[in-house]
Amino acid sequence: MAETQTLDVAREFIRSVEAKDLDAVDRTLAADARQLFLHDRGTTTADGVADIVAGRSKGWCVADVAGKQQILAYTEALFAKFDPLVWRDHRWTVSPAGTDVFFHGTGDMVVARSGKAYRNTYLTRFTVENGKITNMSEYADAFLYAGLWVRPNAAEFRALLRALRHLAVHR
Repeated sequence: MAETQTLDVAREFIRSVEAKDLDAVDRTLAADARQLFLHDRGTTTADGVADIVAGRSKGWCVADVAGKQQILAYTEALFAKFDPLVWRDHRWTVSPAGTDVFFHGTGDMVVARSGKAYRNTYLTRFTVENGKITNMSEYADAFLYAGLWVRPNAAEFRALLRALRHLAVHR
């Protein structure tokens, strides 16, 4: 049962983001949810995805969004930055324990201000407890996103600064 609930919650999050429905995103998140953005080019190959899922590849943290309100502020900024904001080729994997779900998809997005296409390949690990997402670890090629020159909002800027602390800890 936990497996089905975990998968349903993660799917609802993705559907809500694609629909740009912030209220629906809100309903999927725990109050203390956390979202990490990790640079890892392994998302584009089957072996790379397997390494991430198995924990052999950890990625490099480029943003750390702490708390439901910050995740919502970050997500709302995405709604404004990309039109459309969708992923293609959805693939889902549930962990053996049923508490984590991996979403793999290819972004099919356009930067709203410039009209520039944005095609990144994502692997997101969702951890769900008591029917709410407590953690999202999103792996992708961070340099593709940075190359868009899209200005960060306040929540994104705080997340970028928080990620710098990860670097300091790992030195």
